[in-house]
Amino acid sequence: MSAEQPNPPGGRRVHWLELFFDLVMVACIGQIAHTMHGDPDWAAAAVFTLLLAAVWWAWVNATITMNLFGARVTSMIWTAVILAMAAMGLMAAAAPEALGDRAAAFAIGNAAIRAIWMVPWFVKRRITGLPWWRPVAYNIVPIGLWLVSIAVPQPWQVLLWVLAVAIEVALLGRVGDHGWVRDSIDVDHAVERVGLLVVIVFGESILSIIDELSEHWSVVAGVTAALAFASVALLAWIFFGFATRAVERGLHRLQSRGNVSGLRDAVMYLPFLLIAGITLFAAGLGTAVAEGERELPLGAAVCLAGGVSLFFLASTAESLRYGAPWRDIVLWGPAGILLPWILVPLRGAIGAVGLVGVALLVIAVLATLNAVNARRVHAARSKTADRAGGGT
Repeated sequence: MSAEQPNPPGGRRVHWLELFFDLVMVACIGQIAHTMHGDPDWAAAAVFTLLLAAVWWAWVNATITMNLFGARVTSMIWTAVILAMAAMGLMAAAAPEALGDRAAAFAIGNAAIRAIWMVPWFVKRRITGLPWWRPVAYNIVPIGLWLVSIAVPQPWQVLLWVLAVAIEVALLGRVGDHGWVRDSIDVDHAVERVGLLVVIVFGESILSIIDELSEHWSVVAGVTAALAFASVALLAWIFFGFATRAVERGLHRLQSRGNVSGLRDAVMYLPFLLIAGITLFAAGLGTAVAEGERELPLGAAVCLAGGVSLFFLASTAESLRYGAPWRDIVLWGPAGILLPWILVPLRGAIGAVGLVGVALLVIAVLATLNAVNARRVHAARSKTADRAGGGT
């Protein structure tokens, strides 16, 4: 086994312009989340997944481009980000009726944002060493599919959208095979970028709860909103208290080994599941605030359970992908994936407010398991370090 190289020097911080872009991104996520309020069925879940995937991949394009070319915010980068924000804003406005009257606007927004992020790659092609046709082909084909879909009826329109996103997912994953891209990725920037987006998504979850409380002002709605707020806060504590530093160490480890596919999965693919989980959980909480003492609809209960389960599935997969041993995950990973599903059968026995209370208890149990596991892993590593020190 070859020795690992030392960790690369600390990376740059996220620029405020990127956070500005993320505000529009989260507005778009919030619009898409509304498709899962009430009592969504599996068709609504499929639409939610498709729309969120299109928006997520637009964000991935922005993040990778800014990571590689945004250390110095030039006029070209400034212009690209502002135009991309406008395109994302169009997508956000169109999202509620993306499969209906606003399908053309949603498709135009997707095509425009991909054309915008093609420019820095094309202009900087001499620096990257990539042939000119790579960024053009990566962007032109999906752009063409999005634009052609405007004139295509359903269900072929949706199929073209799926194909456009699938092509991006497949092709961008292969860009990391190029030496310049692999060596130039700033891991610290990528970790902070994902973490800050998660912060804003959690914030949007709180906003969703407040909006529903404002619309359904009552004592029961207030109690439900308080329980929902505590649930989101505790879930955020789990993420930022236990996940972010471990992920950062793991990503540096992957980079030092030259594991490009691991970096790709941990930065581009798996966070999608995390964002989807938080968004679904927020949608379920919003519906619960509106329902109060009434029985929570089945679709909303599935959002509650599935959101938390998906959150821990993403965290477990992320940990395994960057090389954490199974013994470091077994105490909280399976519990986080399976335990939330007790909410679904309980919905018939208790009202929405009670079900949110149970969700809070479930998350509290999972937070405790994470805390116990963190102490156990730290103690085991300290013993290993002491033994290694004693043997030198």
